[in-house]
Formats: sequence, C-alpha cells, structure tokens
Amino acid sequence: MTTGDRADNQPEPTAPADRRTRSEHGCSTTLEEYETIFHAVEDAVFLLDVDRTVGGRTYRYRRVNPAYETITGLTDTELSGRTPAEVFDAETAAAITDRYDACVEQAATIDYETTLSFPAGERTLETKLTPTVVNETVDQLVGIVRDVTEEKRKECELERNRALLEKTEQLAAVGGWELDLRSDELRWTDGTREIFEVGADYEPTLSEAVAFYHPDDRGRIRSFVETCRDGGEPYDVVLRIITAAGNERWAHTVGEPVVDDGEVVALRGAVRDVTARREREQELQLFQKAVEQAGHGIVITDRDGTIEYVNPAYERDSGYTRTEAVGRNPRLVKSGKHDQAFYERLWETICSGAVWEHELINRRKSGELYHVEQTIAPITDDDEITHFVAIESDITEQRLRGQRLSVLNRVLRHNIRNGMNVIEGNAMRLRTPSDDDQRDEALTAIEEQAAELLKISDNAAAVRDLFRRDRHPDATCDVGAMLSRLATNFDEQYPDADITVTAPETIAAQADDRLETAIRKAVANAVTHTDRAVPEITVSATPVDRPDTGDWVDITVADNGPGIPPQERPMVEHETETQLVHGTGLELWHIYWVAKSFGGEMRITDNEPRGSVVTLRVPAATT
Repeated sequence: MTTGDRADNQPEPTAPADRRTRSEHGCSTTLEEYETIFHAVEDAVFLLDVDRTVGGRTYRYRRVNPAYETITGLTDTELSGRTPAEVFDAETAAAITDRYDACVEQAATIDYETTLSFPAGERTLETKLTPTVVNETVDQLVGIVRDVTEEKRKECELERNRALLEKTEQLAAVGGWELDLRSDELRWTDGTREIFEVGADYEPTLSEAVAFYHPDDRGRIRSFVETCRDGGEPYDVVLRIITAAGNERWAHTVGEPVVDDGEVVALRGAVRDVTARREREQELQLFQKAVEQAGHGIVITDRDGTIEYVNPAYERDSGYTRTEAVGRNPRLVKSGKHDQAFYERLWETICSGAVWEHELINRRKSGELYHVEQTIAPITDDDEITHFVAIESDITEQRLRGQRLSVLNRVLRHNIRNGMNVIEGNAMRLRTPSDDDQRDEALTAIEEQAAELLKISDNAAAVRDLFRRDRHPDATCDVGAMLSRLATNFDEQYPDADITVTAPETIAAQADDRLETAIRKAVANAVTHTDRAVPEITVSATPVDRPDTGDWVDITVADNGPGIPPQERPMVEHETETQLVHGTGLELWHIYWVAKSFGGEMRITDNEPRGSVVTLRVPAATT
C-alpha cells in the first residue's frame, strides 16, 4: 500500500465550507456528543464525501476515528481529502470504489468483507457502509469497520485442522468415538464410520456398536467397556470386527474414561483399522518361522557388514550363538584360505547391487574348517542398499563324499584294471612253454600285483570305515601321549628305518583315534617309497597360534626319500582329481580325508635337502 502523490502544482483539496458547517446551526451540544462518540467508539469509523463531476463520482476521505487509525495504521491527517486512488494501489482502489458506487447507486446500507494491506499489516475487515441522503442525493458515506482478522485466522486454522483430521483419519484408517454416559448417546467420527463401512449420517447405539465385533470378541469388548465405565480403567486391544458390508477386519480399539468432579461421565477413544498390519505381521511370522527352521545358514548384516541376525542353522554350522555373532563382522568365520583380492571382489560385487555366489572355506568357532556354498544378495529400499543377506549351505560332507566317489572310481578304472592286465598277461605267459626263469618272473609279477590289489582293497575298506564314523564333537586326542606310544611301535615295526618322534609333553587336538591311523599311514608311505638304504623319518607335533586362523596343531612326517611324485601334489592342493592329475593310490587321500574329517587340512612341501614333508593340521582342543 502506498499513498498517492498529487499532480504537480495542484493545491491540497479542502472540504467546502458549507459542509464543515452543515451541522453547526444550533447544534453545538449535539456536535460535542457526536465527537465524543466518534472518538470513543471501539469500531473503526471513516467518513467519505461524494463529489459529483461531469466524468462521474469522486470519493474523498473526510475523517477517520482513532480506532480506524489503530487498525490500519493510517492517520486522519494522511487520509483527509484524499481519494482511494491516492491511498491504495490501483487494483485495490478500483475494488473499493466499486463498493462505494454500489452503496450510492442503491442508496442503502451494504455489508461487505475485504482483506487489504495497510501500514499496520494485512487486515480482514467487515464493513457496514451507510449513505447519507440529502434532497434524494447521496453526498456522504459513513463506514463502520470491524477488524475480523484474528477471527478469520482462527476460523481458517480450525477449518484446516478439521480438514487435516479428516485426511489423517483417511490415511491412517483411524476414527474417534465418544459415549456420553448421561444420555447414552454414542457419537462416531467420519473415520470410524468409514472403518465400519456405514453411511455418513449413521449414529449407532452402544449395543449396535458392540454388535459390529466378531461373535468371538463381543464378550471381550463389552467387558472392556463396562470396566472402563464402572472402574475407570482404560483399555487398549486388537479385536476382529465385521463391517456393515460383511467384511472381516482387525480393529485396534482404545478407550478411556472422562471424569468430571470425580464421576465418569463419558467414555472416549479411537478405533483404527490394522488389518493390513495384522496380515503383514502374520506374513512376517511365517517368514521368520521359515527362516528359523531353514536348513541353510542365513546371515543379515547392515550396509557396513555388521551382523544383525543369524538363524539357528548358522549357529549350528559356525558354532557361534546368535548373541556371539550379532554386532560382529562375518570375518569371525574367516579361515585365512582366501586372499584379500577374493574379499575385495566379493564386496565390489554386492555393493554394485549384484548377487555374489561362490564356494569358500570358513572356520568354525571350534577352529574346524568347513566348506560352504554361499550366496550374498543386497537388500534395497528405494534403490538404495540398506542390508545384505547371505545364505550358505555347509557342503563339507557332500564335498568329501564326492571326492571319495571320484577317487574310488579312478582306482577301480585305473589301478585295478592295470593290475588285472598285468596278472592276465603273466598268466598267458605261464600257459606257454618257457624256461624256469620266465615262469618265476611271471609268478613274481602276479604275486606283486595281487598284493597291490589286496593293498588297494584294504585301503578302500579303511576309507569306507572312515566315512561310516562320525566324530563326537567333544572328542579330543592327547597328541603327545599318542606320539610317545607310536615311537615304540615304529621301532618294532620298522627296525631298518631311522624314525625320530618328538612332541611337547602337553598338546591336545580335536580328533579321535583316526588321527593315529593317518600318522601311521604317512610313516608307512615314507618307508615304503624310500630310495635310501636307511630311510630317515621325523615325526613331530607343534602348536600353532595364529590370530587370523585360530589355534591349531601341526603334525608333520618328514622323510629323506625321493619325494612325493609331482602328479600327486596338485591332487591334494586342489582337493580334486582329473584325468590328467591324479594319485597312484589311496594313501594320501586317506590321510587328507582324516584331516578334513576333523575340520583340518593336509599339506605337502619339500624337505631339505631332499624328501617330502606331509603336514596334518587339525584344530587344537579347547580348554
């Protein structure tokens, strides 16, 4: 709002002298009374002169009272003699002038409401505009103004709150209710009516409202209401309802007493449709039960890899309880068998939003190694990764069975067939005339191959027995005592060999008597395949304490023989055989399977200056 400037060199307008003296003829007392009222009245008042010209009408403000000045911030001096166009902007002035024209043309009082900008701020005004008629001509207008800005603000706020409440009820599927105990009148909000699927004007009785609840739940809701009414006890319960349309829903109902002068005069509460939530809860319970009972280990982590949930299958496979695992990183089962690049590829894959699938070796809490097939997938919310879920299956036994079938198949196809070919060929030589040396040579070959086949048969039987037995989870072996006993036995069994056995006095492993069998086979293998007149063999046991892989016991059998053939090593290192890479027998596989059955491993390295070192690494016994 601005005050208009007058045209250059135009004198300030003044009211005609006759208008200023119109009421002065013999009316001084009345004028004084009028002035008193004009200044004291609480309503704002303004006076307008109506000037008629050839071009139309011009309205000029004559006076305003103090109340008007307070409301608008415009003083009597600022307004006196000015037109609306000189006080307000063009658009506002035009709208005001239209109101004044209407009053003059109708020669009657008009009421209107406007919102205008004044120096005192924006105001909403209710105006009663009354014309003063002299000789059937309107020459003055009297405006009585009431500031309704605050009322309108509160009215708008109330309307917004009412609309917000209605919208909230719609979005939240919630409604309110009140039961007046003095009149037994029950009132429902629109939200409650919508939940119960009744008409907009429906007002039920208490009995009718109770009848909406499922027959199995009516007794409960009736009891809650009576307890609230008689004992002042609030209630909060989820019950089933059947709507007017026949739909069954779950409703969260709350109620509380309204107390006046120590007396419960009303009950007030809310009802909310929680059908969707209830169904989600049931689905979640079903999903949780499925996850809890799944045979595969399941781990859920946050985006940084901190474990938030593990299921019972994971607890069983890893040996870590949920309490021990939650809050830690999945690296707690890290075995040390995979390099840093392996884990970098894993994280790069899942952080890109892709699914990672791989077979890897983990370490149980007890220290045992175990093989898992693992799938890790990102969990997203609005295309943003929030969590990761890993599903893994312990394939240790499956892997060992597969190896056993593969190796035994190779033995049957390769070793036994070759042995039988030798026997068959030498048997044919015996059928043909030959000298005694040739006969002896053929018989010797048959005897050697028969012995070899018997050895393979014994080894196959030992492998069969190995896989028939399950190790007790609490089984332990005093390695020091076992090696001391074997030292005496080796002296008797291999008198022509130089076998040295060393072991700490106290060292225990998580193993049973099959560990002794594996050591015996390793020593026998070293003695059998030596190229030395006196084979030198050292058997030792040492504890291994590594922060990254846990506590282990290494049992080594080192010899000075020709070394294990190169074709045998890849078989053990890669834990599989191929047509081009395979062992010549079952001895090494037997030792390897014994170590794996205890959650350990077997390694083959070169001895210095010659020979081989076979190492069985098994978990140390926990104290």
